Amino acid sequence: MAEASGDGSMEDRISALPDELLIHVLSHLRSRKAVQTCVLARRWRYLWRSVTCIDVSFEEFEDRAAADDLEREEMFKMFVNHLLILRERVDLKEFRLQYSLVVGVGRLSANSDEANLWIRHALQYKAQTVKIGNHSEPLQLLPWVFTSTYLKRLHITNAQLILGFFDRLRKGCPALEYLFLSICDIEDLDIFSDTLKVLILSDTIGFSFSFEHDAQVSISAPSLISLSVQECPSGARLPILKNMSSLETASVLLSEGDITTCDADGIRQFLGGLSGVRSLDFYYGDRQLEVKNNHGWCPTFNNLTNLTLDRWCMHADLYAMIVFLQNSPNLKKLTLKLNESSASWRIDRLHVNSLRLSKSYVRREMSCCYLG
Repeated sequence: MAEASGDGSMEDRISALPDELLIHVLSHLRSRKAVQTCVLARRWRYLWRSVTCIDVSFEEFEDRAAADDLEREEMFKMFVNHLLILRERVDLKEFRLQYSLVVGVGRLSANSDEANLWIRHALQYKAQTVKIGNHSEPLQLLPWVFTSTYLKRLHITNAQLILGFFDRLRKGCPALEYLFLSICDIEDLDIFSDTLKVLILSDTIGFSFSFEHDAQVSISAPSLISLSVQECPSGARLPILKNMSSLETASVLLSEGDITTCDADGIRQFLGGLSGVRSLDFYYGDRQLEVKNNHGWCPTFNNLTNLTLDRWCMHADLYAMIVFLQNSPNLKKLTLKLNESSASWRIDRLHVNSLRLSKSYVRREMSCCYLG
């Protein structure tokens, strides 16, 4: 910013800032924008080379004149390659990549080669957070790339995680605590981590080997504190949750059609892995749980104090909700998320006496959220 001084000349106050502060500011810009600051003045020429965050996005090249998408992709690759070659050898705090592979051109593994090398570069320079996104064909991420004693947070969207990926994460990334996966195809049947504290499975998560071999996926994370399954993973059966002794909060959506076999036994095994949580959000869509008169599908939640259910629990005279309440002796708050149609019919059933529950439930809090 320039201001008029006492003699009428313009004073450049930004140039008075130390290089360290300017580099900090540049680290919050998209990498292409940061590089473009090199033309501002001689002093700015090389500042971009020392940023601690690399944020490269294919979207910044959509306005570039090109014969087709393939040429635009080559422009993007050239920019990122030059950026990584020319930057100073300074450690990174974060690496963000938004990619877009041209559909139907070449083999998936070959098209993903550059992205794997870029991720490897970031981890070699001690990036603590890595966020990978892709807008078209999935990236094929190679397990050997993920070797870092500094990586703490990993976000991956639209990728194929080939066999051995999670074993490499466990062995090669001993500091990893936060894992976010969205629109990913996972070939591993066993997901194991000693260090993860937060696991988020969002949108479309597929276990391709589970379908091919009619096998059940297992997730084991003894240090996990928070689990979020925002859309039911697709596979032959519901995953088995093992070694979840530290789990405190869980949010699970089991949507229709994703699991080939979703019966009372599968639900019992799945919920059994969540039985130690203090807070549980459990969504089952519009389906009716086909487990009436079989209380074994619901384990005992001795630590549960906060429970959220949606409209599926309104089926069969509130049977599923009653079983949940009967198996949650320390529950303090129950929240029902209902649309207007499911809430309006027999809403009087939410009265404690109508549920034929013990008098101890009178002191517990209940709330309803109507979803329009």
